[in-house]
Amino acid sequence: MGVNIKNPYVECAHFPAQNPQEELFAWLIDKGMTGNVVRDLFTEFCERLSELGIKLKRGNIALSAIHPQVSAFMYTWRRGEGLVLNTNVLHTDVPGEGWFSSPFFFMLSNNINFLHRKLESETELDFPVLVEFRDEGMTDWFCQVFDFGWDFDDQRDNAGLITSWASDRPGGFTEEEYSILHRAVPLFALAVRSIASFRTARSVLETYIGKDTARKVLSGQVHRGSVESINAVLIYADLKGFTKLSDTMPQTELVEMLDLYLDHMASPIEKAGGEILKFMGDGILATFSLTDQNVPAICDTALQAVNQMKEGVRVLNGEREANGEPTMALDIAVHIGDVMYGNVGSETRLDFTVIGPAVNEVSRIEVLCDTLETDFLASGEFVKAAVGCKQEFKSCGFHALRGVREPIELFLLG
Repeated sequence: MGVNIKNPYVECAHFPAQNPQEELFAWLIDKGMTGNVVRDLFTEFCERLSELGIKLKRGNIALSAIHPQVSAFMYTWRRGEGLVLNTNVLHTDVPGEGWFSSPFFFMLSNNINFLHRKLESETELDFPVLVEFRDEGMTDWFCQVFDFGWDFDDQRDNAGLITSWASDRPGGFTEEEYSILHRAVPLFALAVRSIASFRTARSVLETYIGKDTARKVLSGQVHRGSVESINAVLIYADLKGFTKLSDTMPQTELVEMLDLYLDHMASPIEKAGGEILKFMGDGILATFSLTDQNVPAICDTALQAVNQMKEGVRVLNGEREANGEPTMALDIAVHIGDVMYGNVGSETRLDFTVIGPAVNEVSRIEVLCDTLETDFLASGEFVKAAVGCKQEFKSCGFHALRGVREPIELFLLG
């Protein structure tokens, strides 16, 4: 007989509060426990502060991110307008002059966690943006920075949340309003940290092991030996000439070139619904799961992705040749079979991957591209499964694969 154990902290958040302020604090605790979208949490938080009678004119937050493209998320709320800014700051964005003259930059550079300015009573404001706020009718402003402790071995600074709040009440925020804000804003930051920590973990996992695999890991499939058997189309793609170039090119240029080629290889697979399982130096291993009954349609989708990979690399090579830059060719093998998908490794270090004879076979089929002077090979098993798809194939005979008992028939694109 099962026992239903409730979280006492979440339950407390649902108890009738003694006053509206306590209701706000309980709501923040609940959101931190149950999760939400940070953008929506921020918007509702500002609205709830206004409903309490706080003369909040403007709220702004900047949330640092551990993400391959985005360094921070920024949101701005204004009374009567709602969310007026919803932007992602990319790693490639170059800060403008406004950033270096901002109070945020000053606080982060000097390790200051709290800054307060009475806009209407100070004749000389020390930051241009605060002069703009005063000209818009704002009377009071404060900023609070929260360090989330996401820096490891001093490799990451200022990882957390920056918040700023402004009033247009004559005389600024009242003592009662400050009393509420000084309790509510840290609770809000704690709720954001709770939400952002999980989303950061998901983002990092999706970046390194793929969306489907990340979902499995986050759902608890993390113990060694937890595997499942799946039937899948396997794609093994490898760049030719990378090893030779690695001996002659500067490392920075080499990595930039490799990233460019891998992007043209991976993007068509991901857009078609495939899963990139591994970046293996200058190659990739990808799968298209055959859970759907329409196997020929999935095979056709995989082939379309292959053709887009080849075309993308062809166009890229043309551009690089025109600029006098080194190029690489692409070889691709396609196979189909049952593979084991799950956790393999030591007691303390696991890899969520696919293993099985089909994985070994597809990599060894790709090796034969040079021997057969082609950039594409498909196994007979794949061609049989793809009967009825739009692509035509041409047999190039039976060939022995290293470590495989029987020769298998291989096919070129017709």
